[in-house]
Amino acid sequence: MTYDMPPHAIWSVRGGTAKIASGEKHSYRMTAVLGARANGEKLPILFIMRGVPGGAIEENEFETYPLGHHYAVQESAWMDSRVWAMYLRKVLKPQVREPTVLLLDNFDPHVSKEGIKIASEEAGCVVAAIPPNATSTVQPLDVGVMAPFKRHLRSLWLEEDLIEGSESEEDVDLMTVPAQKKRLVMIHRAIKAWARITPAEIRRSFDKAIPQ
Repeated sequence: MTYDMPPHAIWSVRGGTAKIASGEKHSYRMTAVLGARANGEKLPILFIMRGVPGGAIEENEFETYPLGHHYAVQESAWMDSRVWAMYLRKVLKPQVREPTVLLLDNFDPHVSKEGIKIASEEAGCVVAAIPPNATSTVQPLDVGVMAPFKRHLRSLWLEEDLIEGSESEEDVDLMTVPAQKKRLVMIHRAIKAWARITPAEIRRSFDKAIPQ
């Protein structure tokens, strides 16, 4: 997800200024990893920030982030084998109360030998890899959750005060004040958007993706 999340169309008063007019060309980005059960229960979010693992963001900011969710740093703000292992151990494992089928796409870290081993031996899950190019039809969150989640993100973005700051500065120094503020705003925004997703929406998504 990105800091700037304008809707596909924006209405503004004639003579006024639309919020997106001053939006940055290259918006700050992070990854929010969502998970849910077929009964509608939502898992905590794992947020992946762009930066140096073990660096200033982890040391100076993590303790200021909202409790109840998890945080990681990766050079490109993306999922890799290290972050996936962390997700399985810190996010998924504490939520598994009985033998569980874990539906995953074919992203390399998800279906690697190490990832499958951690999921099965440590988290108590049986990994079911979704065939390539089938995610949009049989991955429950893709089928019925991601679209409303993104709509909630966009509507929340429109309600926020714009944080001014040069993205070129952030490319050089991820610890600028605007960058720090944006990270926190994005985390709170995603948590609010995730809270707006109802258990019924999640259950319908599973039913549609995996009909009985």
